[in-house]
Parts: sequence; structure tokens; C-alpha cells
Amino acid sequence: MRSAPAKTTLPASSSTAIGTFKDCLNLRTLGFAFFSVWQNAAFAFLFPSSSGQIVSPVFIGHLGAAFLLAFCWLSYTRDRATFSPAWCIGLSFIATIAAVIADVLVAQSLLPLWGIYLASGVMGFSTATVLYVWATAFQGLSTQTTLMSVGLAFFVASVLDLAAMNSGYFTIPVLISIYGTGSWLCYLLSMRSANLDSKPILVRPQHTREFIKMGIGVVLSAFALGIVAGTTADVCTEESMRVLNQNIGIASISVSFILLVSLYLGNTFSRRHIEALTLLRVFAPCLVVVILLNIVFLNLADLWLCLTIFSWSLLRLCIFLILLEIDRHHIVSLPLAFPSAWAILSCGYAAGIFTGQNIVPLAGDGSQQLMNTIVLVAVLVVVGAMLLLSNRVVLSLEDSGDPVDVDSNNTDANVAGKENQVVDQFKKNASSAEPVRTLEERCQQIATRNKLSARESEVFFYLAQGHTRASIAKRLFVSENTVREHVKSIYRKLHIHSKQQLIDLVDARS
Repeated sequence: MRSAPAKTTLPASSSTAIGTFKDCLNLRTLGFAFFSVWQNAAFAFLFPSSSGQIVSPVFIGHLGAAFLLAFCWLSYTRDRATFSPAWCIGLSFIATIAAVIADVLVAQSLLPLWGIYLASGVMGFSTATVLYVWATAFQGLSTQTTLMSVGLAFFVASVLDLAAMNSGYFTIPVLISIYGTGSWLCYLLSMRSANLDSKPILVRPQHTREFIKMGIGVVLSAFALGIVAGTTADVCTEESMRVLNQNIGIASISVSFILLVSLYLGNTFSRRHIEALTLLRVFAPCLVVVILLNIVFLNLADLWLCLTIFSWSLLRLCIFLILLEIDRHHIVSLPLAFPSAWAILSCGYAAGIFTGQNIVPLAGDGSQQLMNTIVLVAVLVVVGAMLLLSNRVVLSLEDSGDPVDVDSNNTDANVAGKENQVVDQFKKNASSAEPVRTLEERCQQIATRNKLSARESEVFFYLAQGHTRASIAKRLFVSENTVREHVKSIYRKLHIHSKQQLIDLVDARS
């Protein structure tokens, strides 16, 4: 009698990675890919009209991101409920429509020079605003799901971008408009079940000196990349920009594919998953290598140019992911961290564009100017890389084991039957895993395992500290009824009935 064939099982890490990858195949990832194509094309349209201008439209476009900081500051002073999910849906719709109209008018050369400047400011502000709104969409996801989702979106956007650039002259604005509106629709559909309460501004800075060091390194890198963009825009034509965009598209597909494969393999075979800071620390030396190769192999200047221009998109992606991690670890919340950091980053790039168009040409002509530019960019990039590689900022938490499956339709009887099982499971994991020392780390692990939302994670942390519902409501600037609903949701997801059982779960991880 023939025995039944043995079942083949995947390693835990492999099944987790496959599960994470499947979680990324959704409207959120597709919408962010649409947004990335739209954002890159919006600024690419400004390059030809920037040729020979002292204050160029591409400079104004990136400077427009600074208006997001002023807009957020005014909004926060008037209403603390600003940037709730419902408010963000309306804001992203208005910003998307405004930027799409500006894109079409600039792409079809239907505006006078002053109109191009106005449209570039609108595009800069709108793209920064919509990117912030998309950051809120990724806010409640785990670190690895966010990395895989953004990595997949980056690859899809690269393919769509190259396809759009190879379409007809009149087709490109239509495709970009479709991507812009499609991005908003995907955001709307992906957030339809989101909790509509607000998130307060929380500032709990840690390792301030290291964050300042990292910020200076990022700004220097952005300034150096802006110099390359400025020198390119100063002599840009529509034909040269089309060729450059095609080369950038090919480079983007190649790099994004390598990034996506690296994230998947890192989740599958490595005990220490790839993190947002890891991407930035890999990006820094790679940028140094590209700039130095430009000096050694000057005859391949076109290749190094497209890689350098593309590096700006990669730097923005790294900062986007790091800001999500900063919010996830309660260092500075996203409503304050994103507008401030994005304004500084964009202004650094804009300053580099102005320098590349107006100051660098004073250093010489022809090959001498090219060499001076490369040397200046190389010095800035090397100094920035040293600061990025030497900082000791840590944003990761070790997460052992698989998440606890939660069925939102469980009855009270089923919940009661699972209480001891959940506590025993946490104690079993705690005995085999490395000890987690701080209360916040223990709460973060439990929140990640049980898929608590960002707001539920905050309430959970205060409950573990022993705060009452009234105290939590006062700290989070929400009503006590709102806190009560969050507590019910937390208890349901953790399969518990009381605060004491919640504290037992947290203590089981100590």
C-alpha cells in the first residue's frame, strides 16, 4: 500500500515574505505607483521652459513644497482635527485637480512665462500635499509591508513612466492626467474603511544630535543633486529632455527591480529585515561611486547624468520611508515631521538648482565648467555620505514570530476561550526570543503582531502605562467616547476583556 506523499512546507521566513508580498498587491500600491509617475512627469514638464532663466520654473516648482509647511502650520493653529482621513480625502482631491490642470497647460505650452511660474508653484505645492496624504495611507501598516508596497509601487511606476514617455506628444498629458486622477481614486477606495478621527501632534524627540547629523547629510546630498539638475535645465530643450527621460526610465526600471528583489530576499532569508535607514545608508555610497565614476569615465557623461538625475527620486523615496518610521516609533508624529522635513529637503534641492543655473556657470566655460561642476558635486556628496553613514539613529525593533490571526467577527464566547491561549503564546514567544527591555518596545511588538492601527497603538501604550480613559482622551485631544471605542477594538483584537489582562500580555514580553 503506497504511503501518502509528504507535504512540503515553506520556511517560516519564506511564508512570511510571500504573505507580505501578497498583502502589497492592492489599490494602495497601485495608487502610489500612479502618484509617482504623475509627480515625476509634473517636474519633467518644467525643464524645457527653465532654459536660460535666472529664476527658473523648475526652481519654483521644488520651492513650492515649502508652502506645505506654511499651510500645515496655519491649519494646525486653527483646528487640531486637521488632516483627519476625511479631511485628507478632500484636500488631495483639490490638490490633484489643480496640479493636473497645471500639468496639461504647461505640457501643451499654453501659458505665458508668468503663467508657467504660477503653474510650477501649484504643482510643487500640490504634489507635496498629495504625497503627505499618501503617507497617511501607509501610516498604519507594518514596516515590512510598507517597504514591500513602496518598492513594488516604485517598480510599477518606472514601467508606466517609460511607457508614457514613449507615447505621442499629445498622449503624454492625457496619460499623466489619468495617473493623477487614478491615484486619488485609489487613495479614496483604499481609505474607505479608515477611522475618521484625528491624530494629534506628538513630539518626543530622541537622539536629536544624530537626527540633525542625518538631516544635514540629506540636505547636502539634495543640494548636490540639485546642482546637476540646474545645470541640465539651463541648457535643456524638449528633444534633449525626451531622450534624458527615456534613459532615466531605463535606469529606474533596473534599480527598482534590484530594490524589489533585495527586499523580498531580505524578508525571506535574513533574520534582520531590510529597513528604511538601511536603504539610505546604501544609497549614500552608491551615489558617491556614480559621481566618482563620472570623473574617471568622462566619456560616459550621459550615463552618469541620467543616474544622477534619477538619484533624486530614490532619495525622496528613502526619506518618505524614514518619515513613516519616525512616526511609527513615536519620535515625531507625521503631521509635524512630514511637512517640515519635506520642505527642508525640497528647499535644499531648489537651492542646488539655483546654484547650478546661476553660480556654477561663472566658474568657467565648456569642459572646464563641467569638471568644476563634477568636483563640486563630488565634494558635497562625499561629505553628505560621511554624515549619513556615521549617524547612529536606530528606528527598528526586532519582531520575532508570526502575527496573531484576528477574526473581527469573533463572539464574546470565542474571545473568552482564546484568552489563556493568547497569553500562553506570548509567554512562549517571550521565553524563546531575546528580552525586550522597554515598555514602548513591548507594546510596539504586540501592536504590530495584532495589526492595531496607529491610533489604537497609542491608546494601547497609554493603557499599558495604567492611564484611565479620561486621561488618555485628554492626552490625545479626543473625546472619551472615542477612546472607549478604541479600547473595545483593542480588546477584540487581543482577545481580552480587561485592562489587567492587557497588562499581563505586556508583562509576558518583558
